[in-house]
Amino acid sequence: MTALIGWSAWLGCAAPGAWLYWQWRGGNLGVVPAEVLLHQTGRFALLMLMATLALGFAHFLTNWRALFAARRPLGVWTFLYALAHASIWLFLDQGGFIEFAADELRKMVHLQLGLAALILMLPLALTSVDAAPRLLGFPVWKKLHLLVWPAAFIAIMHAWVVSRFENPLVIALTALALFFMASRIYARIRHGR
Repeated sequence: MTALIGWSAWLGCAAPGAWLYWQWRGGNLGVVPAEVLLHQTGRFALLMLMATLALGFAHFLTNWRALFAARRPLGVWTFLYALAHASIWLFLDQGGFIEFAADELRKMVHLQLGLAALILMLPLALTSVDAAPRLLGFPVWKKLHLLVWPAAFIAIMHAWVVSRFENPLVIALTALALFFMASRIYARIRHGR
């Protein structure tokens, strides 16, 4: 069952990107396809990040360890979609002009937040291989992966600023992230850890 959940998560997470690529290649993304690519990859990254956090809550409710087989694919795909989001901004939206992009980054808070979230996700993606817990030591690896929480909240702040505080999806994801955080704190208090 664990293998089925893991492979389903890998394929399920790849599907939105494959669909988006297919739409882009077919010229079906409207007048400004770069903007659609930018927004969709960001949305996919944020949704998968929230799904990753949801796994902890689902485990808390069910105590079904097989759910964790989906954690690595969700985390890796979250990073890949976030990296695609940043790359689309840099190379399609900004035309690959590094000096101009750096100037924009210095001025715009939402870009700074997005970059901070991506940087926080990088060590998580790099240590998502089987050997990482053994090489780092499981306690260190586990603490490192707590970076998912600040990454999630910074990514949500990025989405808040981009949406100008008016997007119902961002409001819902904020409420979910706060709920998942509260449930995690409750579980730690309940188990005395």
